[in-house]
Amino acid sequence: MSEENKQAKADAKAAKAKAKALRPWYKKKRFISLIVIGVIVVLVISNSQSSDVPSASNDEASAPATEDEASQDTVGTGLGSKDASGDIDDFDCGEPDAIGMIYPSVKITNRSEKRSNYFVTITYESSDGSTKYDESIIMVMSLNPGQSMTEEGIVTNEIPSGAICKVTEVQRTSDE
Repeated sequence: MSEENKQAKADAKAAKAKAKALRPWYKKKRFISLIVIGVIVVLVISNSQSSDVPSASNDEASAPATEDEASQDTVGTGLGSKDASGDIDDFDCGEPDAIGMIYPSVKITNRSEKRSNYFVTITYESSDGSTKYDESIIMVMSLNPGQSMTEEGIVTNEIPSGAICKVTEVQRTSDE
């Protein structure tokens, strides 16, 4: 019986190895690992390129202390394919309320030809740009061509006096 038991175990082990070898290529661990590595590489490349993309400066959206600082400010496009900073009509940095929360707001008009989603990043930093205090991401979803909407964000950190607030990124993606 012991010999039959050993033979049965060996046969089961051989059948398992054969089934593993015959698995489709997309179910193998090495394939899944390559996909994960590929996705990570694509994300890293897209993030590094989006931060390097120059675009029009948004003088209404920034309040730098000097004109030299204004010429250095640019608004990134993020995942959007085109510069959508022109779609921002107005924005307000907000004032701290009774519990210290700040509610920046942005008014956006969709000037594209398709219904769009917007993601606007407002950054609070020192006047020399050396310290970033906080940022707020404001989302405006499903805005039809020609429509306008004002939306608020929230900042929870205490922002020191003398800090500036500016729009640092405007992403517009098609909703269609």
